[in-house]
Amino acid sequence: MSIHIKRRVLALSELDDMSAYLEAAREGERKRIAMEMHDELGQLLTALRIEVLLLRQNVLEDLIALQKADEMKRLVDSIMGVVRGVVNQIRPAALDFGIVPALEWLADDFRRRTRIPCCLIAAGPEPSLSEMHAVGIFRIVQESLTNILRHASASQVEIRLTKSGSKIELVVSDDGKGLDMPVRRLGSYGLLGMAERARMMDAHLKIDSRPGNGSVIKLHVQEDDRR
Repeated sequence: MSIHIKRRVLALSELDDMSAYLEAAREGERKRIAMEMHDELGQLLTALRIEVLLLRQNVLEDLIALQKADEMKRLVDSIMGVVRGVVNQIRPAALDFGIVPALEWLADDFRRRTRIPCCLIAAGPEPSLSEMHAVGIFRIVQESLTNILRHASASQVEIRLTKSGSKIELVVSDDGKGLDMPVRRLGSYGLLGMAERARMMDAHLKIDSRPGNGSVIKLHVQEDDRR
């Protein structure tokens, strides 16, 4: 191997290491922000809600003040719901309990927001994954669901996670309208980010989509429980 080729291989390896480092840093920052929002903002909103309830008890004979207190309570409850949603979108707490609970949360959240049936099928034992692999699989499914919502016009979605030995297969499929252009040109659909996450996990990502036949996204990766 020539010196030029060796230098090029080294440069590519360094870029891979830098990409992995930056992604880990981003996920670490997301986790920190989510925890701070949950702990700090959540506690403040809970305290505010208690104060509103106490205020309500002191104005029971004033119908106008009572109505205002009820409106304030509904507003605080709404804000608390928004905060919980944002925290879970940044980094769901379910990830701390394993990839299967995290994917269950994604499927439930997708159904709730879109009213589109979305089921998770988990076959085999719970995979033992490193933080990078767990987050990578989660984000790929999250991006897949976002693409389905924005572009597929689907009426049904399925997420399948299968573990056999040390091999893990992830399949996200829908019955939507499919894509009418080559996958390699779909950078705007978030597929480039999915491909980059798969590359960092040394995984194989395949996207099969034809107009009128829905889309199937497959990810094959080896189990990796390094922490």
